[in-house]
Amino acid sequence: MVNQNKPSSENDAARCVEELISKFLSLKDFGTVSVIRPSRVIEPFHSLLAHDSHMTVAMESFHEHAVSLNVVKVVTDEVDGEIFYTREILLTSPQFQSEKFGLSPRLRVLPRGHEHIVQYGIVRIASDRLPKDVVTRIQAGGTPLGRILIEADLHRDVRCVSLFEVILGPHFSKLCPGLEPGGTSRTYGRFATISISSKPVIELFEVVIPPASERR
Repeated sequence: MVNQNKPSSENDAARCVEELISKFLSLKDFGTVSVIRPSRVIEPFHSLLAHDSHMTVAMESFHEHAVSLNVVKVVTDEVDGEIFYTREILLTSPQFQSEKFGLSPRLRVLPRGHEHIVQYGIVRIASDRLPKDVVTRIQAGGTPLGRILIEADLHRDVRCVSLFEVILGPHFSKLCPGLEPGGTSRTYGRFATISISSKPVIELFEVVIPPASERR
C-alpha cells in the first residue's frame, strides 16, 4: 500500500522495497538489497540517485538522450476500496554515456529496438488519487512516469527516502542480456515517494543499470 505517512526510517524504506519486489518475484531471484549511507555511494551513482527529482529527468540529463519505457509486468489490486496499479519497468536509451562510468566513450546512437537498458524500477500508484486522464496515460505504458507527471503540471513533491546497494540476482539475467548475476553485478538504487498536492500517491524503487564492465 502507498503509505499515508511517508517512510521515516531506513527500516521503513527497506520494508517498502521488499513489499514492492514481492509483488513480482522472490527476494532470492531479485538479489540482495541493503540500505547504504549516501556518503558510501560512489559516483556517478550518487549523483544519479541522491536527489529529490524524477529519475526520468536524471537519466535523460546523464545520458544526454530521451529515455523510453518498457513495461515488464503489471499488477492491479484493491486495498480498503482503493485501486493500486503496480508495474515493473525498464528505462532504455539508444545512447549510453559509458565514459561517465570511467569507461571508454560509447556514444553511438543505436537503432530502434537495440537500446541500452539504463534503469530498472518498480512503481506503485494509488490510482484513485490522480486525475483520470493522467491514470489513463500512465496505464497506456508508452511514456515514462516522470514525463507524464511533469507534462500534467501537477504539484509534485518527489522525495528520495533512502539509498540501497543492490547485488542483482538471476532475474536480471533475463531482463538484461549479458548480465551475470551475483557479486560481480553490484549497483545502487533508491526508494522514493511522490506526493501530489500534499497527498501520498506513488512509491518507487529505482535501480541504475550500469555498463557491463561496471557490474562488479
